Amino acid sequence: MATVTEIASGVYRINVVLPDRPVSYSLFLVDDASPTLIETSFSAVFDEVKMAVESVVDLKKIERIVVPHFEGDECGGLNDFLAAAPNAVAVCSPIGSSSIRDFTGKDPLVIADGEELVTGSKKLKFFLTPYVHAWDSLLAVEETQGTLFSSDLFIQPGHGKAFTDEDLSEQMVDLYKRIGLMPSMGHIRAALANMKDLDIRTIACHHGSVLTGNLEPYYRAIWEQDFTGLPETAAYSGPNLMDE
Repeated sequence: MATVTEIASGVYRINVVLPDRPVSYSLFLVDDASPTLIETSFSAVFDEVKMAVESVVDLKKIERIVVPHFEGDECGGLNDFLAAAPNAVAVCSPIGSSSIRDFTGKDPLVIADGEELVTGSKKLKFFLTPYVHAWDSLLAVEETQGTLFSSDLFIQPGHGKAFTDEDLSEQMVDLYKRIGLMPSMGHIRAALANMKDLDIRTIACHHGSVLTGNLEPYYRAIWEQDFTGLPETAAYSGPNLMDE
């Protein structure tokens, strides 16, 4: 059953654990005047995710569904949510728009780099981050509380607790090296440099715990270590360790 945890005022983590997978899967709900989902998770877990979302807000009130990139664990349930939330629109990057349009049969809201969307008392600022995992990637920051919705950046393995202030940066780097998830350190560092002036206090990770406390070790690990390229030899046995 999906679990629900409030990670900042009016911001909820909805987490799904699939026992046979090496990571957990989270999506996030901004409960505001214009309720907004960040990610949907897989279509296969829509029923339990739907129940979790409905414990916070009526699905028919959801107005936006942010797609950080086109992948099953990020937006597999998008069509299910659009059917249940008829007033909602998908939000995606320009590169991702053709995939989202073809997948849903509906025009998405195509976001520009640095564009802001006000949800009510909260404000989402978007950054286009191509090749931070996928070519169509974007990241979002809720500026009023300093929450970065980091998608596949800063992930950790396992089915850990909702929050952690531990330094898990070594586990993060080891996981990236084993699965070959990131293609370009240059793109990752450029994305972080683009967000360097933001006051980020919480990192809401798609895989792993929400990160709080001292975030510097995570930033330092990314600046100092190269974990891109092919996965380590014999590190996994399938085409995609995250989705198999």
